[in-house]
Amino acid sequence: MSASTCAMPVAILSLCRPRSGTRFCNDIEFADPLVEELRCEAVMVGPYASINPESTLNRAKVINKMIVGEFEYPVSELAKGKPPAQIRNLVFKENGTINRNPLRPNLTGDELDCVPFVSRFFKDHVDIYRYKTPSEPYPFMDIMTGRGCNWGLCTYCLWVHTYVVGSTYNVRSIPNVIEEFRFIEQQMPYIRSVMIQDDTFTEDRAYGFSEAKIKAGLKLPWSCYARGNIKYEVLKSMKRAGCRNLHVGYESASNEVLKRIKKGLTAEIMTKFTEDALRAGLHIHGDFAFGFPQETMKDAQETITWACKIKPHTAQFQIMIPFPGTPFFEEMKKNGWLNADGQPDMPQFTNAQIRATAKKAYRRFYLSWHYLSLCLRDPYVYFWSRLKTISRAIPAMFWRRWEI
Repeated sequence: MSASTCAMPVAILSLCRPRSGTRFCNDIEFADPLVEELRCEAVMVGPYASINPESTLNRAKVINKMIVGEFEYPVSELAKGKPPAQIRNLVFKENGTINRNPLRPNLTGDELDCVPFVSRFFKDHVDIYRYKTPSEPYPFMDIMTGRGCNWGLCTYCLWVHTYVVGSTYNVRSIPNVIEEFRFIEQQMPYIRSVMIQDDTFTEDRAYGFSEAKIKAGLKLPWSCYARGNIKYEVLKSMKRAGCRNLHVGYESASNEVLKRIKKGLTAEIMTKFTEDALRAGLHIHGDFAFGFPQETMKDAQETITWACKIKPHTAQFQIMIPFPGTPFFEEMKKNGWLNADGQPDMPQFTNAQIRATAKKAYRRFYLSWHYLSLCLRDPYVYFWSRLKTISRAIPAMFWRRWEI
């Protein structure tokens, strides 16, 4: 998979999500003239390339290739000059006709181990100091140790319905991940934290990685995404291994809503997990959302109350985006619960009410004694390092229209 084997340059363009469910972003409009000017081979990749590549290629005037799903091998084969008709996962336009090739299997663990460390690329080619995130010490770095989601059933998730589909979690070996941590710790000592970007770092994997990291004597702090059902003993092991922050998708306090979106957890299970994680000394960034199918104002109010009760260190309250290609989108579209911009707008919980509720949630969570106490305890982490974010959030919380 090394780029050094390429016979010709290929521009790889990631097709981003639009700001709402029905408007395509301007990636095609931006990329078409760019590729025409550069006169290079180009291919579009990413989750949105997997949703409806035929429709997207029909919009393009110059770009004529897209890859569905994982793209390492298809891009490599394209760069080596292999005929498009022989490249699996490729969708291409030829003489006005769009052709979709068969899919290849997802990359195995052994194949993922062969992918060069992204940290090596970052070290040589990226100014890491240009990137910040409120939840991680500065400077930090993102890596992935696996692809897909072991749960993979949530109806609203773009990735599990378009990119690595279903209950699939293909992972690098733990020794391989430990080796990358060792590389970062030794070769990039200025990195203060690593964010593991796996869709969900499962309980078994979190425990195995934590014990291996402790045994290896590595001290580099890290964070990860986690489902809200990890046992206390595992959480303690994660803490001993230098884990500092868990990003947890709580979504809603309503068990009916959670069941409808196939979250696979209840509010009670996640409340117990939160208590255990905080007792283990871990920080939590909680993700909550409004605008789920059949959700009511009462459900949303309960979510705000719950978020303030379980007290994650930080939280975000987003308006749901119904992504095309997901069951969530299909349900909302079928029932006429999307407005002209493709955003949730239901009779019992209108788009205006959803936006007002999100603003209220932010005000209630962050303008509280709980968050004030965190700011007083560690003013740099909870205030000064987030000052730019706070300055942008205040208008949105009070008078500016809430954008998604």
